[in-house]
Amino acid sequence: MNLLAVENLAKNFGERILFEGLSFGLSQGDKVGLIASNGAGKSTLLKIIAGIDSLDDGEVVFRSECRVSYLQQDALFDDNMTITELIDSTHNKISLLVREYENAVQAHSKNDSTQTQKDLELVSAKMELENAWDYERRSKQILSKFNISDFEQKVGKLSGGQKKRLALALLLLENADILLLDEPTNHLDIGMIEWLEKYLQQQKITLLMVTHDRYFLERVCNNIIELEGGNLYHHHGNYEYFLEKRAERESNFDVEVSKAQKLMKKELEWIRRQPKARTTKSKARVDNFEEIKKKATSKRLKQELNIDVKMDRIGGKILELKNIKKSYGDLMILDGFDYIFKKGERIGILGKNGVGKSTFLNIITGKEDADSGKINIGETINFGYFTQASFGVDESRRVITVLKDIAEFIVMSDKKKVSASQLLEHFMFTPEMQFTEVKRLSGGEKRRLHLLTVLMKNPNFLILDEPTNDLDLLTLTKLEEFLLQ
Repeated sequence: MNLLAVENLAKNFGERILFEGLSFGLSQGDKVGLIASNGAGKSTLLKIIAGIDSLDDGEVVFRSECRVSYLQQDALFDDNMTITELIDSTHNKISLLVREYENAVQAHSKNDSTQTQKDLELVSAKMELENAWDYERRSKQILSKFNISDFEQKVGKLSGGQKKRLALALLLLENADILLLDEPTNHLDIGMIEWLEKYLQQQKITLLMVTHDRYFLERVCNNIIELEGGNLYHHHGNYEYFLEKRAERESNFDVEVSKAQKLMKKELEWIRRQPKARTTKSKARVDNFEEIKKKATSKRLKQELNIDVKMDRIGGKILELKNIKKSYGDLMILDGFDYIFKKGERIGILGKNGVGKSTFLNIITGKEDADSGKINIGETINFGYFTQASFGVDESRRVITVLKDIAEFIVMSDKKKVSASQLLEHFMFTPEMQFTEVKRLSGGEKRRLHLLTVLMKNPNFLILDEPTNDLDLLTLTKLEEFLLQ
């Protein structure tokens, strides 16, 4: 059963064509991953389908009475409300039905008439049909899975990550027919991701999702849609199948271009030998030559990201932590922690949300003070700290200016110097994009720019706090290769 039809969709930002002529559909039970590079329009496409952003052409059509829920990257709530008040104020179909039942019970208790009895029976049947009897229990169960337990806490007191988890929990309670999820695994710990993965696998829902998490894509999605160069490519299979078919498509394209180039050379020689006065037959051959030339000169969209910056020389002494203690009230983060970091180590920090992983990193880098203990940093150590938060630049500034404020030239691993502009091109910022204001970049592009500002300072001790958030799959692959060097 078709739930959604997107027909000939087009969206422009000024003179920039983001995409045009996009068409696809979602049938009941489809779980679709939307893949594209940062800035290609993934989040914009979800917003258009959700009715938040306008479209320039085309149409989005839902099946009658289809319920759609949308999770955006940044959750927006009334900060003055408590979590309980927020839950009570939601207007999803189930919560409204529960309130209708409560009103019917109250009306019947006040006036035991045939009509109130009939109304109560009718709404009770609706409750049964929607499986709404355990709504309150289910609400608290799902909220608890995302580590939300203090229901009287003000929303304004929550961190950005906690708000994102609250938004995701409330969305799952809506029992929508279609879920539109933009980076749902951001700010989730491993246990939460595993629970969400099983939930989406087991529920009979239709899903269109943008995520950087390749393993999550592989396990949840049964279809992949790739947005590249303004075109959509459909792949009926999981992420691994998509990779195989994309490689096959690119290989076939290269073979076709090679054949066209050989044929063009042959036809060009024929054209040069022909007299100016042409027959109808030769004119047709010349017209066909133009099609051959177009194919022979076409280029596959290649996005090459080159993370090849030089790391400063590192001495024998790296970093030593002695008897570090840190707490927030009754919450103990570190209690007498000792560790000596060694050259070449690659250390992963695991833990549930809220246990203090980011606090630990902030203590190492001096952004927060420990309650007690000693931190000895080697003389040659140059930290590069890629935080979860925005990197704090004035977003009205141009991309190239942000880099030039750090350095005009940067030393690469082969000891060659490149300009700030050249380095930006290595990170897939075209010359046109370099003179764009930062605020006009997508969330993923801002994240990539942030990573570049960290790496261009030639650090020899990298500290990465949730580095995969919002980065596209190409950037993540290249970052992995760089870190494994």
